[in-house]
Amino acid sequence: MGSSIKKAVIPAAGLGTRFLPVTRSVSKVMLPVFNIPTIDFAVTELKKSGINSLAIVVSGLNSDIQKYFESVADMQIEFILQEEANGLGDAILQAEKWVNGESFCVILPDDLIIGEAPTIKQMISIHSRHDTAVLALKSVEDERVPFLGIVESQQIDISTHRITKCVEKPKIEDAPSNLAIIGRYIFTNEIFEYIKQTTKGALGEIQITDAINAQAKEKDVYGYEFPEEHFDTGNPAGLLEASIGYAVRYPEKAPGLIKFIKSLNL
Repeated sequence: MGSSIKKAVIPAAGLGTRFLPVTRSVSKVMLPVFNIPTIDFAVTELKKSGINSLAIVVSGLNSDIQKYFESVADMQIEFILQEEANGLGDAILQAEKWVNGESFCVILPDDLIIGEAPTIKQMISIHSRHDTAVLALKSVEDERVPFLGIVESQQIDISTHRITKCVEKPKIEDAPSNLAIIGRYIFTNEIFEYIKQTTKGALGEIQITDAINAQAKEKDVYGYEFPEEHFDTGNPAGLLEASIGYAVRYPEKAPGLIKFIKSLNL
């Protein structure tokens, strides 16, 4: 049985200010985990999930991304220009015409998920059963709550939730739970209307969590709590942790790394 989702969007127009000075000349999504750009992991996950049509939302500064993928033959890739950085909701909105009325998925390369089963593939299965939006979820520590989109939900089974509310970057005392949205989304085409109705929120940007929250008030939105290992590569320390985690999981990539880490006597 083929995938019920045929198209994917990867937002890649972020300025990468936390990685300056390297992002003066290199796009953030091209920074590597070990020796593989984070965006390459995202594209590989899509391929393993049966998706071969991709739109990458870029700024005018992302020519390195286009060059990296110019020889890819097994994925149809289109580049869509986001002229101004107005948040994730706005980046997704740029792909409305390309999506052309279909349901689609979104992957954020900053969120690296390492495991055997592609998270997007599991989410597609849930979407196929319920024909609704699906978000990837992970339980996080209290100190990370104010930096993430957090959900209120009703647990359906060991890994599936029905989401009733989303809050972008709440204070710990105001957070409805510790379940965070982690960089994987499946949307029905209705999401574009909810984005258009969304005003600028946290950080003066159009937040996708606000649009999802509006949708959850009117329609079912599901969450998939994935078991695989997650790394936040959107900051330098997280990128380094991901590189170490990847090399430890695949020791043949760096046979002397574990010995070196042990030699530090931390």
